[in-house]
Amino acid sequence: MSDPVLHLALPLLSATVIFTAAASLLVRCFPGGEATRVIAALSLILAVGLLGGATWMRSISGQEQLIDPLWWQLKIDSFNETILILYAVLSLMIVLVAPRRDATSGFLAGVLWMFAATVIAYGATNLAGLVAGWWLTGFPFAFGWFSGPEKRTHRLVVVAVALSGLALAGAAFLLGPSTMDFSHGNTLALALLMLAVALRKGMFPAHSWLAGAFEKGSPLATVLFYNGHLGALLLVRAESTHLQEAFQQILHYLNWGALFTALYTSFLMIAERNPRRILALLCVSQAAFIFAGLSSSSHYGITGALIHWLVVAVASTGLVSVYRALEVRFAGVKESRHGHLGLAAHAPRLAVFFVVCGLALVGLPGTLGYCAEDLLFHGALESQPVIGIALILSTALNAIHLFRLFSRLFLGRLRSDIPEVPDALARERWPLSVCVGFLIVAGLVPSFMVRHREPVAEKILSSLGLEEKVDH
Repeated sequence: MSDPVLHLALPLLSATVIFTAAASLLVRCFPGGEATRVIAALSLILAVGLLGGATWMRSISGQEQLIDPLWWQLKIDSFNETILILYAVLSLMIVLVAPRRDATSGFLAGVLWMFAATVIAYGATNLAGLVAGWWLTGFPFAFGWFSGPEKRTHRLVVVAVALSGLALAGAAFLLGPSTMDFSHGNTLALALLMLAVALRKGMFPAHSWLAGAFEKGSPLATVLFYNGHLGALLLVRAESTHLQEAFQQILHYLNWGALFTALYTSFLMIAERNPRRILALLCVSQAAFIFAGLSSSSHYGITGALIHWLVVAVASTGLVSVYRALEVRFAGVKESRHGHLGLAAHAPRLAVFFVVCGLALVGLPGTLGYCAEDLLFHGALESQPVIGIALILSTALNAIHLFRLFSRLFLGRLRSDIPEVPDALARERWPLSVCVGFLIVAGLVPSFMVRHREPVAEKILSSLGLEEKVDH
């Protein structure tokens, strides 16, 4: 059953895209500096307000979705409203915490451009809009906006966007670009869709592009790009239509692919010493749980995946932000030969931010990650017990790797050759506090988040021909 076509009272979604894209081009013309950072931050604060207004209008209307009255290719619905606001907040966080050496006009313009393109992708009412947003997110990397010594490495991101974008464009051509209905696609179109998902999300063997981009590129730009989770978005949009049996079979294979990716990257980190690559592989491994949950055909699994989506975005952004802050204070954090650095003596706040974000990512009780992974494991054990056990093993390994990285950076006796480094600055402290507060408060009152994500899970289950309820 199709949703009624009703419109927002104001063109808030199109205004978000237009204002943010214009701010991106404006910032690109500036030489950089704190004034440029202020302009970028103010534009993202405006975007949060506009998206909040669109969410409020949809809520009081009682409708599943509302179409933008100015740009009919954009919609706000129960699925994308929360993620778009969260992505705006994370983009604002990246703008604020970026070290001065990173916060060039190109970097800030690239963050704004990626956000505008992500709004287009999430709000798209047809495949043409989704393809456009998919391609546009890679433009800042393709045109060298994130310049510097990492410029060459960003070609890995461009290749990932190009290959996955070509696969998605091919599927859109076969399905019809003016629709978002995946139910009548042939096997080739559906296979291209799954190829686009796997390439964009870094599923094995495509995980190498993300590890390379993290290692030698801009980690803040790469983590923001990755946390758009457009591969998971495509899967949700596909599952929200009445799928044919061929697609459900592909979902089964994707489920096993996500399982293998989570396990493989967890074991790969055993021999890894580079902190950037460890963070990249942690992101890939934990994000694979999202696909395992969405492909589980279980209400528990799908609801857990939708919540884990938020956890991965917030926690990984916090982890990378803290690590980058340490890196600019002391370049030796990148070298394994230094051993334990003991930086908690100089930067205790950064140590707390790092450990809370990391433990939330791997499901520490009392954080939102615990709620998400409990639902994920419950759903996986119901549908595929082997997958559930494998996800638990992967989580345990990831927790070990995370503690290993934390102990190397923050624990041990402070080395005499390490200069005194400042703790979290004000522009770092407040955004990171918001991240930690969200993960803890939402974890202490998880029922709100579960109820908020349930309607989307129920819609997906209905499209799959299944009916199930979560017990609160």
